[in-house]
Amino acid sequence: MSDIDLDFGDITIKQLRQRWLKAFGNPPPARASRDLLELGISWHIQSKKFGGLDRATRERIADLVADFQNGRTPGITPRRPGLKPGVALVREWNGRTFQVQVLEKGFLYDQKVWGSLSEIAREITGARWNGPKFFGLRETQREAA
Repeated sequence: MSDIDLDFGDITIKQLRQRWLKAFGNPPPARASRDLLELGISWHIQSKKFGGLDRATRERIADLVADFQNGRTPGITPRRPGLKPGVALVREWNGRTFQVQVLEKGFLYDQKVWGSLSEIAREITGARWNGPKFFGLRETQREAA
């Protein structure tokens, strides 16, 4: 990262606000601290150089914003489009068949309610897995099959 200048030591707060405006296209929050301005500008510079948020994170943020804009508590809306409560997910692993039931909030596996499919995949395999991918819910997984 040596070719990226993230040293803001001699820059005034007014100059930081101008850099924020140039970076993001809108003025910073009125009461933004110097630290917040520096962090935001630094993130912007680094994301331009190395890439920003991944698709899943951008989608999650969009979901949270939509909740907020629609008057819902952010994060309340289930993030499982297409997985309705009552649906059973079945996966064979190492010669055993595993079944998970989708609930209104969470998943039922082995007589226990789990918060995510990834937790269940980790329990089954003993390794970190992307839960939706493990249960064949990702496009790349379906196309490969």
